[in-house]
Amino acid sequence: MSKKSQAETKFGSIEGAAEYLGLLLESVDEAREDLDADTQLASAVGAERRQQAIQLATYKLSQLKTHLTTSRRLLNDLRTIRRLLFAERQAAPLAGTAGKEPGQFVTTAESPAQRVVAPERKRPAPSASPRPTTPS
Repeated sequence: MSKKSQAETKFGSIEGAAEYLGLLLESVDEAREDLDADTQLASAVGAERRQQAIQLATYKLSQLKTHLTTSRRLLNDLRTIRRLLFAERQAAPLAGTAGKEPGQFVTTAESPAQRVVAPERKRPAPSASPRPTTPS
């Protein structure tokens, strides 16, 4: 399988990319567990230089996990936006949208005729007595 077809298979959709990020996150978690075990072993042996290297690797893994988690959230946002856009295209043929321009959002939750408007509340009339003033 060529590199291009592998990339198309893994990233052919937002869901595929999200699944791949999920697998990467699992790998990062496994590597973190391995590093924790290596840290205990290095501290028992007294290999300080190795301990420092493991701490650096642990820090870099935590950075990677943060970036992967952020990327996963971005993919979820893109999936939500795609669903909204797709639903907008499905809602366009509904009645009451004939005069809409392309690109305008159409809501199907309620029409203006169904909307119930609450009666306005009257403001209390200002009192007849003037406010007391304080001497300067």
